[in-house]
Amino acid sequence: YTWYCESDDQNTTIWANFHEANPNKELAEISTRRTCFYPEVPWINYITISGFYISQAATQWGAPTAEQVGMVSTHWNKGWIIENNVISNSKCSGITLGKEKATGHNVWSADQGNIYNDGNIHYIEVTFRVLRNGWSKEKTGSHVVRNNIISDCEQTGICGSMGAAFSIIENNNIYDIYTKRQFSGAEIGGIKFHAAVDAIIRDNRIHDVGRGIWLDWMTQGTRVSSNVFYNNDMEDLFLEVNHGPFLIDNNIFLSPVSIRTQSEGGAYVHNLITGLVQAWPEPNRFTPYFLPHSTDIAGLTTVMGGDDRFYNNIIVGKGNISDNQYGLVTYSKAKLPVWIRWNVYFNGASPSVNDVDAISSATFNPDIKLIEEGQNGYLQLSVDDALLNARLKIIDTEMMGNAKIPKAVFESNDGIPYRLDRDYSGIKRSPENVIAGPFTGLKKGRTMIKVY
Repeated sequence: YTWYCESDDQNTTIWANFHEANPNKELAEISTRRTCFYPEVPWINYITISGFYISQAATQWGAPTAEQVGMVSTHWNKGWIIENNVISNSKCSGITLGKEKATGHNVWSADQGNIYNDGNIHYIEVTFRVLRNGWSKEKTGSHVVRNNIISDCEQTGICGSMGAAFSIIENNNIYDIYTKRQFSGAEIGGIKFHAAVDAIIRDNRIHDVGRGIWLDWMTQGTRVSSNVFYNNDMEDLFLEVNHGPFLIDNNIFLSPVSIRTQSEGGAYVHNLITGLVQAWPEPNRFTPYFLPHSTDIAGLTTVMGGDDRFYNNIIVGKGNISDNQYGLVTYSKAKLPVWIRWNVYFNGASPSVNDVDAISSATFNPDIKLIEEGQNGYLQLSVDDALLNARLKIIDTEMMGNAKIPKAVFESNDGIPYRLDRDYSGIKRSPENVIAGPFTGLKKGRTMIKVY
């Protein structure tokens, strides 16, 4: 189902492979509109887009250094609400909360042999230009994207370079993103943000995409909470060259690869992790970090690896106890200190050498399955005594400490300390009976929990 075209001064001719379909009898559609809803200039604030069907636009590739144009785009404004829409069939991106054009648009060095003119340096330059152009909590970001169905886009469901800062992304159903593989390269995913400073990504259902959520550069003060991921064929969550602090809590990770992190300064608390966890350093790229709850850059540094916390997670392997890919062994060689405690390991998943008070039921298979019935999804799992009898603690800001590089604490975006005493569904955890994973109130045996 590929195509290409050629143009001269008068005509554009398109060749396409329709396989067994006859384009003279079937509907053949050619999308030419650049976007569907897009202000031509920045600084048009506080717009609500609610209740629309928005579809079929030939959007451009939304590189983080370019003007990012999706079918619905905030274009460097503040305080938009995008809610209750059905958004589908964008050539590249469904919603963009991203960068404008004046601070650099697809600029690239002609001198590719010069190591000082690579894309990493260029994006740092763009970041400083954006700051000089007014990037701050007072002027940009702070959007709400909620209750949307977003599907069939070939780059991202939602993306944004710097413009997603201070935003809330919640209760969206995002699926069939980057499934045709019409493009290659970076900037793909159900959600792809650069500099999601103090953003909240919660209660979303992200499935059947290439990459679930990709948080790239300057993820600081960000919280990813109570999302469900499944059938994603690259990974559920990728964190690239961030210094934290960021919090990943109460999520359900069901794809073959759950978490890939090339970052430091993260806290992973009360998650259900059934796929691989992979962590590695990045010693060759300098990326910025900020003063707390701000876009004011405090410094630049590389990622040494480590400085992560894993508390109260359920981590499930694939049954082969000798297969150390499943679990947290990836942290056994972390350069910076890590804090790993009170995690429960099932079905062959392995702790790291840094684990404290690990609870291992290596031969027990919780046999986790996602059952879909109409518009609802239920998680089936078996519960054993190892999970129920472990005595854990409620995790809070004090226990998580400071992210090393920015010297900032793990706290909410309004400066209130965290106390993670609510589970995936919002049910309060009892301090006397804290259970690992995203659910409280579990009982021994086979159980079913509604997750969407």
